[in-house]
Amino acid sequence: MRRTLAVFAKEIRDALRDRRTALMVLVASVVTGPLTLVLVAQFVSGLEERASTLRVRLAGATHAPALVNFLKRADVEIEQAPADYAARVKAGTLDAVIVVPPDFHERWLAHEETRVELVFDDSRTESSPAIRQSERLLDAFNRETAQLRLMARGVSPSVNEVVKVERVNAATPRQRGAVLLFLIPMFAILAPLLGGMTLAIDATAGERERGSLEPLLANPVPTAAFAVGKWLAAWTSAVAVTAVTLAGFVAAAALYAEKKLPALLQFGLPEYARFVAIAVPLAAFTSAAQMLISTYGRTYREAQTYVSYLATVVSFVPLAVMFSGAREAPWQAAVPVLGQLMALQRVLRGDSLPAWDVLVPAAVSAALAIAAVAAVARLLRDERIVFGRS
Repeated sequence: MRRTLAVFAKEIRDALRDRRTALMVLVASVVTGPLTLVLVAQFVSGLEERASTLRVRLAGATHAPALVNFLKRADVEIEQAPADYAARVKAGTLDAVIVVPPDFHERWLAHEETRVELVFDDSRTESSPAIRQSERLLDAFNRETAQLRLMARGVSPSVNEVVKVERVNAATPRQRGAVLLFLIPMFAILAPLLGGMTLAIDATAGERERGSLEPLLANPVPTAAFAVGKWLAAWTSAVAVTAVTLAGFVAAAALYAEKKLPALLQFGLPEYARFVAIAVPLAAFTSAAQMLISTYGRTYREAQTYVSYLATVVSFVPLAVMFSGAREAPWQAAVPVLGQLMALQRVLRGDSLPAWDVLVPAAVSAALAIAAVAAVARLLRDERIVFGRS
């Protein structure tokens, strides 16, 4: 154990000497994720504010006094659209414009089919609240007009509504906010990779390229002690970066939730502690896997290329789950990365987290990490690995 800890301390000292790399990893972890979360939250809160403000822009309002009267009774703020409304919608300075034709009122009084145009640009995400709001108001005007016409003929409006639909949303505000906070599980998965990558590569391929691996292994110490010590150092680095990264999300959520979206941005210390506990076994696996891959690299750059393949696969898992719409299944807990992601999403949604969903991914990660470290120890006894630098 003393020899293993000596190797561990040596690797940590070597990593701390490279301050530029350590600073780059920490700054990227602390700033990138929380800053992205704040920007997304600010964007969503802006959409919420726009949706809560009842405002429509009309072109040709004088041609539709009935529609204007309906909007005023609904406390909707009516703005006169400029003459160049089409160009402004295209440029993004206007969200949506309702265009009323000159014969609207006459056709409406004659109970004839009337048409209006809703001009918008759905390629701009920020315009969606105004578009949906205009569509809902026009639908409400249609329903009211239809009901009044039925009543004028002595027909009950309920005849036109055979089935009344009452929408009941079973999702809590926290569960809806989990969709917004998808960045946190993604960074919780990627942070162990970024945090342990530099040290794992430098402790294997880096020393092999510098020629320092030969004298290191010449010491009367089992290769298992070297492998375990190097792995513990990479694991520690991965856990440290993960903890700092998630702490940045806690700070961002706390500061931003004080003013906007308080029901959605719920990521405090309890969630932080659970995220770290779930990420620690994952960091053990990713660090060991990176060491095993890097051991085959003759140079630092070559090993970096090999490790990037692992990073690509791991980063693809959250995206695949997000966009595939796959439902949770018990077998997912036994799949590395996927099991951790499932548990992280449960924590974020505030759902119950059975012990199975935590212990199974942790056990699988631990078993794979031990197997990878044992493989590294065997490779360090191979002369082609130790002496082969070309």
